[in-house]
Amino acid sequence: MGPNSIYDRIQDRYGGMADRSSTGLQNKFEQNIAQSFGYEAADLCSIPRAANLGVSCGNPLALANLREGETVIDLGSGGGIDVLLAAKKVGPKGKAIGVDMTKSMLGLARKNAEKAGASNASFIEASIISIPLPDATADCIISNCVVNLVPTVDKHLAFNEMFRLLGPGGRLAISDILTRKELPQEVVNSLSFYVGCIAGASQVHEYERYLSEAGFKDIVIVDTHSDINIYKDLVQGQMDLGETGNQLKSAGCCGGAQGKNDTEGDLLEYDFNGWAGSFQIYAVKQ
Repeated sequence: MGPNSIYDRIQDRYGGMADRSSTGLQNKFEQNIAQSFGYEAADLCSIPRAANLGVSCGNPLALANLREGETVIDLGSGGGIDVLLAAKKVGPKGKAIGVDMTKSMLGLARKNAEKAGASNASFIEASIISIPLPDATADCIISNCVVNLVPTVDKHLAFNEMFRLLGPGGRLAISDILTRKELPQEVVNSLSFYVGCIAGASQVHEYERYLSEAGFKDIVIVDTHSDINIYKDLVQGQMDLGETGNQLKSAGCCGGAQGKNDTEGDLLEYDFNGWAGSFQIYAVKQ
């Protein structure tokens, strides 16, 4: 399972999610997942509904402590949920910049920003391991359930980019899936579980090493103990919708297996919390 096949599968899957969202075919699961991982209903109602794709594993903005006039970069910005909420916090003198490698996601996010009137929000097409922005661009970098999707061979590059893009004293606030133990081989070998945020997730000590080797200090990694089994509801709900003709076969961030074969279907019977969890990560560039 090489990095190119992983990137291609990620783009196919998330591109499909963006296309679905553009049609307005959404349901209650996206809202339930976002609120389960820390978003307030009032915040979700303040942005276009299509910005929330139900792929969060936390709320990095709750950790970021954004201030008026700051520049924030969101790595893997998707439909724009965190960029639009960040744009409100930094105000008209600040900037919120989203980075995503999927064209249809970028198109969706730009439409959402226009609909929200977020003139201080912008989006860049790029992989998060190589971003065409100058050094020390940002005061804060956020990311929500995306770093785990970067193939292991490239993961250090993502953390190096975060460090490069932050100015002195800058901080990162990330919500991500980390593993609690070594994963079963059938999960490691599953592309569905890779693009579903589990198979490619790092263990806590590995994540801390990536951050430290990139140059970050004051590293804090906290297990939120959120129930990531909630994604099973999204998987089942979208399968049910597909059966009625909407063809919504994709799963949420950690709903990895899509029932395409017996092995992956059986994996859905496992307790996801035994394998992995939602973590909050904070670090500083001194």
